[in-house]
Amino acid sequence: MKSTKLLLTLAALFIGLAGHAQDKEVGIFLGTCEYQGDLSKDQITLNQTKPGFGVLGRYYINPRFDISAGLYLGWISGSDGNYQTVTSRAERNLSFQSVVVDLHGMLEYNLLPYISNSKKYRFTPVLFAGLSVFYFNPTDTVNGTTYNLHDYHTEGEGLTNGPAQYSLVQIAIPVGIGFKYSLGNYWNLGLEFGLRKTFTDYLDDVSGKYYSYDGLISQIGGQKGIIAAELSNKSPGASSGKYDNTLRGNPNANDTYIFAGFTLTKTLRRYSCKGI
Repeated sequence: MKSTKLLLTLAALFIGLAGHAQDKEVGIFLGTCEYQGDLSKDQITLNQTKPGFGVLGRYYINPRFDISAGLYLGWISGSDGNYQTVTSRAERNLSFQSVVVDLHGMLEYNLLPYISNSKKYRFTPVLFAGLSVFYFNPTDTVNGTTYNLHDYHTEGEGLTNGPAQYSLVQIAIPVGIGFKYSLGNYWNLGLEFGLRKTFTDYLDDVSGKYYSYDGLISQIGGQKGIIAAELSNKSPGASSGKYDNTLRGNPNANDTYIFAGFTLTKTLRRYSCKGI
């Protein structure tokens, strides 16, 4: 009889734990997207903080660990206008805008045990890290016309004696912190701040040195070559060639972007254990 009770107790415990281990969540992300690079000055530039949104899902291995995946979309921008006190930057007046499409998978560690709809384990701080694949496409507007900077080789990317052309699809390492709170009825509210450490310095199309102004015109050719030269450097006297082969950006520091905001998810549970 004692053995039977013990087996029943262990079976109930196993079913309860299995139920928690198989918790799944689906939901949405609403927040902001922020860029850090050669055309940003501060860690957070409020006037260039843009909206971000997305969808996500989670699979709970146990109350401490879960695996999440999401598809986020955000907008980023930067400008030499952030350096109005630096005359050369203000005169150059480079800027960019881009959409970022971020597909990521992450391992999340709950600092406290977390079980949705639980009275005892209803909140926790979170640490997370993983891998992202993202798409971006920097643009700039001159005289009312918007140009895809990647197509104009503004630093001579892919041209003779220039650097290699960069890809618009890249990999990043997302790391960050968050917070989860069970609202009840299997709804969960989250807060997250996730930095994406990229392996490119071209989110803003600014990285290394100025390519020859005349070289852009001659190698690209025609009106496109003239536009490329203008997009590369809007400074007075740029056409004289005095900036050729001088630094245009900081090639020693890759760009980053940040998603920060709220998540709202619904837990999908195979089993329900009362009183936890």
